[in-house]
This record gives sequence, C-alpha cells and structure tokens, in this order.
Amino acid sequence: MHLSLKVIVHLFTVILFGLMAQNAACQYNDNPLKDKRWATVSIGANTADNLSWMALGTYSTRGDFFLSQLRVAYSQELVEATDDPFTFRKNRMAEVCYLLGDGWGGKKWYATGAIGFGLNVRMYADSGDYQMRYVTAVSPGIPIQIELGALFSKSWGMNLVGTSNFNLRQTYHGVLIGVTYRLK
Repeated sequence: MHLSLKVIVHLFTVILFGLMAQNAACQYNDNPLKDKRWATVSIGANTADNLSWMALGTYSTRGDFFLSQLRVAYSQELVEATDDPFTFRKNRMAEVCYLLGDGWGGKKWYATGAIGFGLNVRMYADSGDYQMRYVTAVSPGIPIQIELGALFSKSWGMNLVGTSNFNLRQTYHGVLIGVTYRLK
C-alpha cells in the first residue's frame, strides 16, 4: 500500500500542529525536552529502489522554542524490482539533512516530529544513450522524521523512527528501529 504525498504531508502536519498545540496549552510550563540533547542510531528499511535497507544517525537538541536535528543516512537497494535490467551494481543514496520541529516527552519517553532541508547523493544504474552506466547525482530533498523513544535508564533507550525524503531522484518512506543515548 503506497500512501500519496498529499496524505503523508497532511498526516505530518496534523501531528506537528498537535505537538505545537500541546505547547501552546502549557505555555507557562517548560517543555520536558527543553535543554535536552540526544543521539540516535537506527537501522531499517525504506521504499527506495523497490526495497532498500537504511542506516540513520540523528543528533537532536531541544531549546526554548523548537527541536533541531542533524541527520545523516545511508540507503542501499536490498531487493530489486522484477523488471530491473540493471543488476550489476546496487543503487545507493547518502544524505545529510537539517530538520526543525518540536516534541514532547517525560522521564521515560519522548515523541518528536520535524521537517527540513537535505542534500542527497544518489548512485544508480542508468541506460544512457548507448550503454549501461553507473551515475552519481546530487539533489536537494525535503526530509521528514517522526521519532518515538522509550528510555530504560537515565541515558539509554530505544526508538522507532518514521522517515521520508521527497527529492528529485528517489523519494522514499521508511521505518527504522534503533538505540537512543541522551547526552543531557
């Protein structure tokens, strides 16, 4: 089942505004994530190139007003499409993204949502004019990330990450599971 871009954007908007409305209702109380910093490392799958595996690292900080995230990811084709004539190399993508959003949490959990800007380096097979070739191309993208985490100690926990990247070369949606380390 593929969700359309319009449905995904609407869903993300509802979640983000819901988180912001929670902050507006409690404007005299600090957000529980205020001044928190954490790093996550996650692995999972996405819809790029039929089905790809993905590794993702995120560094997040929550200041007075918003969440800021720096994301680095790598994705590589895992299962080729049945009609893919180019099987001599796997399609790959590396990305670096900066996202802004918000979140909420408690002592043992947190939830965040963010959207931003990224640069993607995509390496893929192309038929070219006369022969098959392997091409490397850079394109901008709009990354979206929703993160749900549970802390098992003061610093360590697990997370579930929903991610998307809308770009000119290979738009994808993915789900990852990982480890969280809270720095502060």
